[in-house]
Amino acid sequence: MSDQELIKKVRAALEVDPHVNTHHDEFHIHTEGSVVTLGGTVADIIEKRRAVIAASKVDGVREVIDELRVKPAEPMGQDQCLQHVRDALYEEPAFCDYRLVAVNHKDEREIVRDPAEAAGEIIMVVEEDNRVVLGGQVRSLSHRRLAEVLSWWVPGSTDVKNDLEVVPPEEDNDGEILDAVELALEKDHMVNPADMTVGCKDAVVTLRGGIPTGVQKRFAEYDAWYVNGVVDVINELVPVDPADLHEGA
Repeated sequence: MSDQELIKKVRAALEVDPHVNTHHDEFHIHTEGSVVTLGGTVADIIEKRRAVIAASKVDGVREVIDELRVKPAEPMGQDQCLQHVRDALYEEPAFCDYRLVAVNHKDEREIVRDPAEAAGEIIMVVEEDNRVVLGGQVRSLSHRRLAEVLSWWVPGSTDVKNDLEVVPPEEDNDGEILDAVELALEKDHMVNPADMTVGCKDAVVTLRGGIPTGVQKRFAEYDAWYVNGVVDVINELVPVDPADLHEGA
């Protein structure tokens, strides 16, 4: 199969997904053999994740390199974005015993926190296009995923490259993904997960229950997609009158 033929097949697969818009001015597909690279800017995390998943399922594709960037919620400079990431991880109680290091665009290192007996280390870098890169070691898969979610929540970030190593290694499974999604929902002040039920099977997350607003339904789905390893999200949340959520309680 020629490169152009494979590009045509990938583009056709992407256009079937209603969440993916391949007609963005900057959206581009490049192939080299059976390796596909997706690049450009997309609207949100859902479009980014689903585009990569759809492309990876195309017959003849061996690997998908994800260079897609999400349009930032708020334009900001590289070091300003780093400051937000720094603050988010510093203020997170789960990382209170981690060594935190921020590296700015001049490659200057700031030791943000340095406990005497560190449980791990997280090194934060923000590249020129505001892609956050996380390096170092953490003690659990949930901490690895939480650091990534917090970085995604920074309004200026366009992508997160998570190079954190879990030491000692842990086996990933649906339970780990479910724990991470539930943790993200609990920590997102824009979402009230009290009346939600969350499930995960084969890395597909299902959200059910009643919520106060349609906006929360969307934010909850974003949170699930921000969790590394999720391959699809079934959003069955229903906006209802808050008074009805606890009727008869």
